[in-house]
Parts: sequence; structure tokens; C-alpha cells
Amino acid sequence: MLADYGSIQKERMADILNTILDYKEITRGELSDILNLSPSSIVKYINKLIELGLVRESGQNKSTGGRKSIFLEFDPEVGVNISFVFNLSNIHGALVNPAGDIVYEIFVSVTKGIFREDLLNSMYDIIENLRVRAVGIGKRIFGIGLGMGDSMDMENGISHEYLLAREWIDVPLKKLVETKFNIPFFLINDIDAAALGEKFYGRGIKIENFVSIWLSETVGMGMILNNRIYFGKNGSVGELGHTNVIPDGALCTCGNRGCLETVATENYILEKCREGIAGGVYSEIADLYGDNISELKIENVVRASAKGDRFVRNIFLEVASYIGLKLIDIANILNPEKIILRGSIIDGNYFLFTNIERIVKTGTLSVISDSIIIEYSDDRSDMRVPGVSSYILMNYFRK
Repeated sequence: MLADYGSIQKERMADILNTILDYKEITRGELSDILNLSPSSIVKYINKLIELGLVRESGQNKSTGGRKSIFLEFDPEVGVNISFVFNLSNIHGALVNPAGDIVYEIFVSVTKGIFREDLLNSMYDIIENLRVRAVGIGKRIFGIGLGMGDSMDMENGISHEYLLAREWIDVPLKKLVETKFNIPFFLINDIDAAALGEKFYGRGIKIENFVSIWLSETVGMGMILNNRIYFGKNGSVGELGHTNVIPDGALCTCGNRGCLETVATENYILEKCREGIAGGVYSEIADLYGDNISELKIENVVRASAKGDRFVRNIFLEVASYIGLKLIDIANILNPEKIILRGSIIDGNYFLFTNIERIVKTGTLSVISDSIIIEYSDDRSDMRVPGVSSYILMNYFRK
């Protein structure tokens, strides 16, 4: 299907899709003005996008007279993207429609140190499961997208290194997936995907400069600068978790010592809780999980903090200090409009959020402190999965 269009046609349709992503609803006339294309060209390309099932007409805008214009938006009914993310403990896969809604999702457990072939086979199983599901509900599949960490070549779909898997060196994911499933494949850093998710569907809508901070099993940062995702030279950008906070501190998975990820992740918080309970510290979680402390989950710790548990709050105060000091540097260097915090250790964690906010607000230059907005989520929405889907839409015709 993509071979039916020339390079100029693909580029212009990609620009139209990007603009619709930005504006959500837009008229043909507005597209013509923004993209500097003739009305007849816009009509021609929009007709093609409607035929492909990517775009639909959604209604009429208000007019003081004359003919009313029709809004255009992504069509959530015809097709889906297969979007998934590699996490430390699982793979999260989903069918996502072009409007960014998750139609169906699955989680498959994996372990740190999994071998390359085992991880690939788990990935194939998820793709096949989602493919069959899409067929079953009558949805066509536009593309397959993966969000993951570490060194990669996004343009060619090659994962050079993945620290959580063994024997994972220069894996040609695009070639492997497209050969097996005959569906276009797209690779993106999962933290960049989170930033795109915020930009198009979350707390970054119509914000031209913001950073998206992921605080969970890992720590990362995505950047939207001047309304565009910033990938850096080769996609290795926003590695906030691998910046140093404690000289000669604990060994990190990257091989260095004292990285932020060694003191500000889900695993660190759970280990501190288990150590405290084993040492006889009084805490609500000791009453609930004393005999089964291995079953303690991060949501249990966040809940204890919300109830005022002093032991847990002291751990979060420590974590807030490490994160807050790093965010001061980011705010002073980039001067973003907004800092958005998401992930398992911050979602719904008002105590941790308020302390991070306090540290950042008091530590940044006054002109920055007065204007910057810091937000967190009170739910557990993972914006990386819809963000991967948006990356597919952005590059569907270009690649």
C-alpha cells in the first residue's frame, strides 16, 4: 500500500498527520494555511487519508455566515497500532487506535537478565496475540511499535544494547518483525514515547516546551522543545537515571556508580522498606506484610505514605531530595514551561510530589520558579504506550 505513493506524497501526508495530532481537530482551510499547501492539494491528500482509514470528518465549526467548514480528526474506528513497551518485570502490549485510546492490552512477565531469544519469542507471542485480537474485532493494523531503553538506531530499527537482557547486541528488530509479520515496524526510546504521549494525549497538549520525567523501575526524561520531540544526535538523550548523585555510590546497571537509578527507583524503595522491616522498624507495612515482605508492592508503600506512615515518608523524603536536585538543574538549564512526573513511584503519591515540587521551586532561579508548572498524575496511566502509537502515526509515511 505505501509503495503506491511517491516520496513527496508520503512527506505531505506525514505532515498532515502530524498537524492533526497537534491540533486534534482542524479544518482543511487551517491545514492549507499551516502547511502552505494549496486547498486542492489538501483535499487530494485528505481524501487519500480518509480512504486509508486514518482520518475522518467529525462535524462542523461555528460560522457567522456562509458555508460551514468540516473538522478533520483521527478515525478511532477503522484501525489500530500494535504498541508495546519493554519494562524491567514485564512487557506491556496494547492495541491503540489513532485517537490514542487503548482498545485492548496485555502484560507478560519477564525477568531481568532474560536471554535474547527468550525475549524475542515473548515479543513475537505478544504481537501475534494482539494481531489475532485486532482481526477478531475487525480492526486493520497500521503498524507495530516498540518502546525500550538503552542504545538504539531508531531510523533503522536496530537495538544496539539492552542492559536488562543477555546476549542482546545489535538486534535488527525492524528486519525481524517485518519479515515475520509483514507489518511496518517502528522503534523508539520508551521515555521519548512517554513525552510524545503527554504531548498528544496527556498533560503536555499545546505546551511547546516541557520535560516528561519517568519514575518507576527506571528513571528517564523525554523533552519537547519548541513543540518538537528532541532525540539528540542518535536517540541517546534524556538519560537522567544515569547521571551521578552519589560519588562512589552503589553500582548501576550501566557500569558506573552512584547513578540516580540506584537511589530513586521502585526497587530501591522496596529494598529500603524490606531492610527496615527486617530490622524491626515500626510501620504499617510491617503489620500488613511482616511475614510476607517479599510480596510488598510499590502501590502498598505509596498507600502507607498517604496514611502518614513516618518510616515510609522518610524514605520518600530521601528520594525526593535526589530527584528534586536533579530537576533544579534541568529547570535552570532548559527553562521549560512544565515538568510532568509519571511512573509507579510518583503516580498518586502526593507526599513525594509536594516535596519534589518544594525542592525545585526553592532551588531554581526566581524567574524560573515563578513560571514553571510541575504536575504529577493521580492515576496510573502509562503514556508510553499511546506515545509509541503516536510515533507510528508520525512516521507512517516517512518510513
